[in-house]
Amino acid sequence: MKFKQCVLVAAAALSLLMFRAHAEPTLRVEGSAFVLELADGRVLRGTELAGAVVHLAFGANQTIALKLAAIVADEKYPDLLRHDFQVMDELGGWKPACGPDAHGGRWGFPVVLPEGHPGREHAITITCSSGAVGKCATFGYRPWARAAQGEDLMPLHAACVRMVRADYCGDGMPHTKERTTIDTYDDYGVQTRGLTNDVSYMFEAGWTEQGAVCVHHTRWADLLSREQLLERCPSLAKIPVCDETNARALGARIFNTSRLLPAPQVEK
Repeated sequence: MKFKQCVLVAAAALSLLMFRAHAEPTLRVEGSAFVLELADGRVLRGTELAGAVVHLAFGANQTIALKLAAIVADEKYPDLLRHDFQVMDELGGWKPACGPDAHGGRWGFPVVLPEGHPGREHAITITCSSGAVGKCATFGYRPWARAAQGEDLMPLHAACVRMVRADYCGDGMPHTKERTTIDTYDDYGVQTRGLTNDVSYMFEAGWTEQGAVCVHHTRWADLLSREQLLERCPSLAKIPVCDETNARALGARIFNTSRLLPAPQVEK
């Protein structure tokens, strides 16, 4: 089952059925972990909830059962818990809830994002690793964490979501295609340039939580040309030259390079 944009929205009211608990438990999210407080005072968190079934409420009458089939810590970022989310299939069994990411993984995690964050969906967002919110966490921009010098990563995560989606104008409209490779880097030591020797990767844009501060070229010209972008977002047209230096001066938190796509045709 694929969630719309790989995100499942959870309302604030959640219930959990597990371990034959008779009293109504209290469930919250800390970092990327569910935390369950039982009436008898026990607290179960993170990997201790593997095997539980969470019932997510949508409005007054609609719920969905989400099984936490397995929960393991990410090897690179142990505070990022990889949940094997499963939903019921037509025969009453369980099947993966997430579509495959670029590495074939089908996992996700819950997260609390503030209002105004481009990836936020109500009080709790449950995201898959194949979606922008999940991808940016795997890049190192875990929204609950801090960078090496103590910088809050929440704003960088929001900027990353805009970047992954190619949401240049910050209006929630993506302009990219699945499996498009970009090279991401920042001034906080989270990501460094990895394709410096590949001249086909050119500076694309600098990003903040609100979208791009300037754009050198759009990721897919057949989806949105730079000329069309500047008409849609007049503020970007005020920056005639967009490079890393100018983007940094304009307050960009992260940067990216990408290929010109579709690839220009070479005349023979």
